[in-house]
Amino acid sequence: MRGCAGLCALVGAVLLLAGCALIEPKASPDNTSECDETPPRIDMDRFPRDTSLLWGAWRWVKRTVFFTASGRPSVRTPCSAGYTETLIIRPEGIVEVYRNDTLAYRETLREFLDTPLDWGVSWDSLILNSVPVDGPVTIYVRK
Repeated sequence: MRGCAGLCALVGAVLLLAGCALIEPKASPDNTSECDETPPRIDMDRFPRDTSLLWGAWRWVKRTVFFTASGRPSVRTPCSAGYTETLIIRPEGIVEVYRNDTLAYRETLREFLDTPLDWGVSWDSLILNSVPVDGPVTIYVRK
């Protein structure tokens, strides 16, 4: 009986750690630093492709390229890049991208969502994921 309890505790701990290791901590303006260069671990299944959640303003937090010449992820944040980026996604299907509060470009929502290979959104986080084609993962949080 004692061996079973230890084994059950070990299995429970492994399952808990495995589940947590694949999920980016809740990204919100309160707990996401503009300077945190830790590569994210994101389970895209937790971010549905629901366009009704896209409307509004989003603040860029982090862009990570996992496939680099050095073999280590390259992480850019507003601190390391030296600029801020804000997305304004309008219900009429227009996306405006502002860098340091200046309009950098405007495109349709279709063009914007066709750029990454995958994307997902929750109430507070927008993830653009091009990792399957050696591209970046970009994280925005709702303003």
